[in-house]
Amino acid sequence: MMQFNENHATVATNRKERTSMTLKELSRNEQLALVALTEVAVISDRTITDNEVSQIEDIVDELGDDTFHELAEEAESLFPNRTALKAFLKTIINPDARELILGTVLSETLADTLPHEQAEFMDWLAKEWNIQIKVILS
Repeated sequence: MMQFNENHATVATNRKERTSMTLKELSRNEQLALVALTEVAVISDRTITDNEVSQIEDIVDELGDDTFHELAEEAESLFPNRTALKAFLKTIINPDARELILGTVLSETLADTLPHEQAEFMDWLAKEWNIQIKVILS
């Protein structure tokens, strides 16, 4: 189970070379996955920390305010539950995009402990996308 409660940590994955892909380079569906997962990891527990606000602002800055909000509205209408989101996430097949999306979402939550339900969901996604997660504390 993933639980993060250290202030300084990074997410390492099983890929030997780090992707230099940016959030802006993700396809529309990959960006939709990112925004939907951000909701799962950060917003769905109804509390948001200053660190999480900062991380979301970074995503908004990179994607653009209009794009982020369009994606958030689309995610809300397309994924009324985790089952629908899981089915969609299985369609994301680019390994570099998968690593960037999951790494971005997990880095949003590193300063906090994920609630049990969100941690289970992130565990499922890491397995589904064949990404091994290691948290390196500094």
